[in-house]
Amino acid sequence: MELIRKLGNRKLGLFIGVIALLMLPLGITNPYFMYIINLILIYILLVLGLDLLVGYTGQVSIGHGAFFGIGAYIAAIFSTKLGLSFWLTLPIAILVTAISGFVIGFIGLKLIEEYLVMATLAFGTIIWLVFLNWTNMTGGPMGIASIPSPPALNFGIVELSFTQYADYYPLLLFFVIVAIIVTKLLIRSGFGRACTAIRDDELAAQSMGIPVFRTKVVMFTISAAYCGAAGTLYAHFIHVVSPETFNFTMSVTILTMVMIGGKGSIIGAVLGASLLTVFSEALRAAPELRMLIYGLLIVIMMMFFPRGIMGIIQYFRNHIVKRNLMKEKKRAANAKVDVEKEGLGYE
Repeated sequence: MELIRKLGNRKLGLFIGVIALLMLPLGITNPYFMYIINLILIYILLVLGLDLLVGYTGQVSIGHGAFFGIGAYIAAIFSTKLGLSFWLTLPIAILVTAISGFVIGFIGLKLIEEYLVMATLAFGTIIWLVFLNWTNMTGGPMGIASIPSPPALNFGIVELSFTQYADYYPLLLFFVIVAIIVTKLLIRSGFGRACTAIRDDELAAQSMGIPVFRTKVVMFTISAAYCGAAGTLYAHFIHVVSPETFNFTMSVTILTMVMIGGKGSIIGAVLGASLLTVFSEALRAAPELRMLIYGLLIVIMMMFFPRGIMGIIQYFRNHIVKRNLMKEKKRAANAKVDVEKEGLGYE
């Protein structure tokens, strides 16, 4: 009965949470706030993708800003030069980004962890230079503008036309929910357990028959695909893409979100993306200071809070549970003493 009650409470809480998320735009009248919320949803997709690699497989990449850019530029090019709609550019961008992730993963994951970081850094730099210098295709430093909005969606009595920031919120929220569900299914599958085994002890995982290299390459590919989806959504939401968005700073930003929220945690990904997006917007006028603070945050988290915000929450939760257990033991001991004083005793 207790289990049924807990499950019922969890489902009720989930239902209330979904309703609250769906009704969120009704309580926000400032378009800028709605813009920030939409950015947070896009960053959640990026962080979920990188966390699959960093948190669940134990591989560090600082080139995921490039995958984000590939998805955005593919969507921009196909929509502006070929006139394809969002629903066609989305799968194309995801496919191209996944193939890019497979190629880079196949090459980079043959290296040890330190050299993998350097390889992804080099890849991100090369892709950024392509965005910057391939003027005929990418628009060079000016980027690509006038990217069309997704076509209107008609649900009978409700039509979504994507003319305002609030119109994008249900679309972005839908993709985030799908990404969370896919992530949960993935990490709970046999493949996900193989990834965590590699993260914990690669040699032990290999000795148990897990194809380590193939597993890491597949996860790298899936991780890149998340970034491709986020890039497509970003391009059609912002309506313009330029090289300065997808430079080294973007890769560091995504990695910082993973570290701050907590590696290997979906809730941590949501928290990290939310906090760092707001923080990043607050420091938009000082990008050099932003990078300095990001670096300090990563160092502090790695030294003192390796599990990020979720680790801090878990620490205080364990502390509270331990304190309650001590109180219960003390209360039981006092009750025993009181009973013995009354002469009742124990058998």
